This record gives sequence, structure tokens and C-alpha cells, in this order.
Amino acid sequence: MKIIDSRPEEHYIRKMDEESQKDWIKEIIGRMCEAYELEGRDVKGQLTKRLGLTSVSTVKSWIYNRRIPFHAMVTCQQDVKCSLDWLLTGKLPNLDISKEARQAVKENLTEHLHNAHRYSLVSTSQGIDVASERMLDDVQDLLSLHTKP
Repeated sequence: MKIIDSRPEEHYIRKMDEESQKDWIKEIIGRMCEAYELEGRDVKGQLTKRLGLTSVSTVKSWIYNRRIPFHAMVTCQQDVKCSLDWLLTGKLPNLDISKEARQAVKENLTEHLHNAHRYSLVSTSQGIDVASERMLDDVQDLLSLHTKP
């Protein structure tokens, strides 16, 4: 029986030098703060409260130990409905949509474009902005997407 000295998912992280590991953890913490829309002074303290932790030193220890608990990221993801991929990498995941969803989006956009033309919304910048905002809102609703902060 082969004994593994660490979990397989840790091999990627452990290949980084210590400073890169710390930077990566800081980036994840930064995205968590962004997801919660935390600003100003003491964002780590604000994050501590949002995650239901008892001490600000907990978040600081993540950086020092170059580890972040998965449950903290899942809590953030569930609270604000952001992507775990985004929290870990800073990249939004690729979306696969069904043919039905694609058709619904197409029909909705077509209706918006006809209405924008009918009411001469496309003749002004302000009208175009209004029409595009409504289109984005409807697409977001149809695909059950959440806006990233």
C-alpha cells in the first residue's frame, strides 16, 4: 500500500514558491472581499464577520499558512452566488447553454430590438443604453445568472 504524504490537490500549490502561495491566497481573499462588496478600512475584519468567524487573525493566518479553508470559499459562494472557479482563479467559467435557453434568449433579444426600433430608441445614445440594459437584465434572468461585483 502506497502512502501519500499530502492530498493530490495540494501538489499544484506546493509546486509554487512560498511567496507565490501567499500571493495566491491574498488574491482569493481579495476576490472574496470583492464578492461581498467590502470596501474601506479593515476589509479583513469585515470578511471575518461575513464568514461568521470569530477572529480577524483567522484570515491573516490563511496568508501566513498559505492555505484557505474550502468551507470559507463555499460560504462566500453560497452567500453571493459567485463561481468557485472565479474565487480560485479570477476567471469566470465557460457557460454551456441549452438549445432551449439559446432560443429563448434569441426571441427575447429580437423582441427588444423590434421595440427599440418601433419606439425610435436606437436613434439616441440614451435610448440605446436603456434598450441594452433591459436586454442584459432579461438575458441574465433567462439564464439565471448573477452579476459579479
